[in-house]
Amino acid sequence: MVKLKNVTLYLWAMFVAGCTSVSEVSTQAQNPANNRTVSQAELNWQELSLPADINFEFNEKSQVLLDNNSTGPVASFVIPADRGPVDMVLTSHVGKELTLYEPNVLVTDSKGGVLHHIKSNEFKYIPARLLDGDRVQKQFTIVPQIGADQVNVLIYTTSEDLRGSTTVINPAKAFAIGTGTQPPMIPDLTALHSEYGQLNLTVTAMSQTNLNPILPTIDYVPEIEAKSAYYLNSIQNSVEQGDIDHAMTLVSEAEKLGIPSARATFINAVQSRNEHK
Repeated sequence: MVKLKNVTLYLWAMFVAGCTSVSEVSTQAQNPANNRTVSQAELNWQELSLPADINFEFNEKSQVLLDNNSTGPVASFVIPADRGPVDMVLTSHVGKELTLYEPNVLVTDSKGGVLHHIKSNEFKYIPARLLDGDRVQKQFTIVPQIGADQVNVLIYTTSEDLRGSTTVINPAKAFAIGTGTQPPMIPDLTALHSEYGQLNLTVTAMSQTNLNPILPTIDYVPEIEAKSAYYLNSIQNSVEQGDIDHAMTLVSEAEKLGIPSARATFINAVQSRNEHK
């Protein structure tokens, strides 16, 4: 039964290796001789271009952050935020030795203000299917402050996470479910949480959604409420600043995303501006 699981993971690895659109990113510290730090400022922050689809690994060479939250290897990325909300999908894969890096995500602005904080218990377990192995995954939307150029994304694990484990569906049972047959009455497996692991991150600017989308592994509807707030505020500010062309462009984008009040917000903002002239 475990052999079936190993075959699935092997096929997944071959599939990832053959996918040229996915980039491999190192999590190595700036100074490999001393990869431990207690300060986020000393981390190796890597800038990503959008859209991004990257694989990265936590191992003994990875940079390590030891602070009030993090207790092991971390990944730190700088993501452009000048195109509005950003859709992200973070996946952590169960290893062939039944280990799993249980991730947390901290998103901050350039001044360190927290924009988004995702705890490990918010990640959803997804059983193996076809070429995709067992994994945990979280999908979310980051809404940067208006005028922001970038956001910082820190991926880490905690001491509490490392004491935990994740139940993994027995490969024989998963195979039966996938083929539509009765699953055998057998126990599931346990993946122990580890400071090491294989992860994948996809990042897409909302403005690129219809041009060059990165499709997640499961159906996903972006957080429309967050995007709606961003667009309505941006439309209002653009009109107040006299940038009507930009405001109209935002209205068009918002309506394509199904935000119904975008045009009304634009009209009201224009009328209000004219009344105060």
